[in-house]
Amino acid sequence: MVQKTLLRRSGETASLHAVGSYAQGYRAGNFVFLQGQTGLTLDGEIVARGDPVGQTRQAMENIRTLMRLAGGDLEDVVKIVVYITEREYRSAVYPVIDEFFGLQKPCSTGVVVKGLALEDFVVEIDAYGVIDD
Repeated sequence: MVQKTLLRRSGETASLHAVGSYAQGYRAGNFVFLQGQTGLTLDGEIVARGDPVGQTRQAMENIRTLMRLAGGDLEDVVKIVVYITEREYRSAVYPVIDEFFGLQKPCSTGVVVKGLALEDFVVEIDAYGVIDD
């Protein structure tokens, strides 16, 4: 059986935006599965309301922090799924993602959706990683 390790739980600190308490990430063996990251800090505070650049930057900072908690870093991310609420946000969002990943980019899927969990969210990024020990 693969050992599963909780990285961090949302709702651990007071937040007006948290509904329940959810895992922000798990490491299962060498695999890392992260909760979709948005314009919320890991402590649940909204930043960059309605701003795709600011929310992408916050999401990527969160992904980096959670990957480090798992014992890895951004270079261990192998797949992302990027959800945006407007097609025209692509040109603003992907350059920010590129800043964080540099030349070694993960596989990526982009999806345009009608809306996200909170009205202020315009970007959400799922990330999956593999960490070699």
